[in-house]
Amino acid sequence: MANNQAQPGSDARKGDHTKGDKTPLKLSARFQAMASVNQIIRHNQFINQEVNRVLTSEAVIETDRNLYTNLVYGSVQNYYTLDAFVRDFVAKPNKVKPWLWSLLVVSAYQMYYLDHIPNYAVVDEAVRIVRKRGNQTLAKFANGVLRNFTRRYETMADFIHTKTDPKERLTLQASLPPVWVDYFVDRFGLVEAEKLANSLNQTPFITVRANNRLNHLNTEKMAEYQKILEREGYIVSPSPISPFALRVLKGNPAHSSLFMNGEITIQDESALLDVEALNPQVGETVLDACAAPGGKTVQIAEAVGQTGHVIACDIAENKLPLIQENVDRMQVADQVEILHQDATKLQERFGANGSEPRSFDKILIDAPCSGVGLFRRKPDTKYHKTLQDLDALHDIQVTIMNQALPLLKKGGVITYSTCTITKEENEDVVKAILDQHPDLTLKSFKHWRDNLDQSIGKDGTIEILPHTYMSDGFFIASFEKN
Repeated sequence: MANNQAQPGSDARKGDHTKGDKTPLKLSARFQAMASVNQIIRHNQFINQEVNRVLTSEAVIETDRNLYTNLVYGSVQNYYTLDAFVRDFVAKPNKVKPWLWSLLVVSAYQMYYLDHIPNYAVVDEAVRIVRKRGNQTLAKFANGVLRNFTRRYETMADFIHTKTDPKERLTLQASLPPVWVDYFVDRFGLVEAEKLANSLNQTPFITVRANNRLNHLNTEKMAEYQKILEREGYIVSPSPISPFALRVLKGNPAHSSLFMNGEITIQDESALLDVEALNPQVGETVLDACAAPGGKTVQIAEAVGQTGHVIACDIAENKLPLIQENVDRMQVADQVEILHQDATKLQERFGANGSEPRSFDKILIDAPCSGVGLFRRKPDTKYHKTLQDLDALHDIQVTIMNQALPLLKKGGVITYSTCTITKEENEDVVKAILDQHPDLTLKSFKHWRDNLDQSIGKDGTIEILPHTYMSDGFFIASFEKN
């Protein structure tokens, strides 16, 4: 019955055992997955933080770690569909305790999306959990609901195809709340929206970027890195987006010799494009205004070299050590200055009347955004983001650009990027900036790279949709100051 890929950091075929009474219930993958899904969906916990908390606290037995991760990511990724599915079997869903509802969702995920986990094992373990967590009456209820699943629907597709409205069916196929299906259909049309929405439910690739010190990287070096990784047991392919990135299809590249030596770093292939678009040169002074966790800071520092200088700022003080860790490992710390700074108040520090007046050859604004382009990688966000967020974020993004632009030297370039695919945060921000700053020229990326032409808008900006290359969604616009 499985019809979905395993989720990040997991293997659907490993870590599953029929536990019996010998395994402490609270240390089992299913018990902890039930609790985590409840925290993520009902209490707005970030999925990566919740999973890391459970794994680092050793709340799951060692043999169940992969299964636990898979259950959480898979259940959250498919939650909208699973929630609707379970509702088809429960007369009064609002009367069901939240933890029990989460367990029913996690159980449905196992029965319909994973291979090699027998249904009887899923049901038996769920009933055992309910009996322990609740009582015998709830256990009988859960047992009845779970056994009815496969009696009514052999596959999840059977349930989805009971819906005749195209949009409603798409919400279930892609497990995407109606607000986002409507938004994508309105913006891109139904055909494109279907491709986009369905792509958001696929397992994201891990990509690595090669260290490009002083722009000395070439295709021969990339081929060499690929061979080294393959010799170490990784399955690798070239990125369709950037010539300086590789997709790792199997294995954790953080354990590779190239990663340990600072020759590669883990960075999304769409995200690394904005520094390539900024095109920092040797000896330049560059501001990275929203820098954490530091992947782009490192990329800029590699390009400007030891005679250049990078100021990396971020509003989140607790994330500054991540920037430091990245620049240290990639051997570019000497040219990077890390500062705790709110990007909406850059003028107070670096402006003509600020405490540390400075000017920059180039500026990168990788702006805070809704993250709609990351729904595949951060599935919890699609349930918590609203259309109302977009206007508020638009205002913040325009404010940051307006704070940064006076710091840019004449003839300098400022690159604005987001990991979202909304008009409000992309096209509308570009228009607002051009309307307010007649001294700016919007640079065109048409014919910059042939492989990207399909993602270049009429105005020359780059908008990578998640289904075009099966990557994160991303937007890039570069402006030159006249």
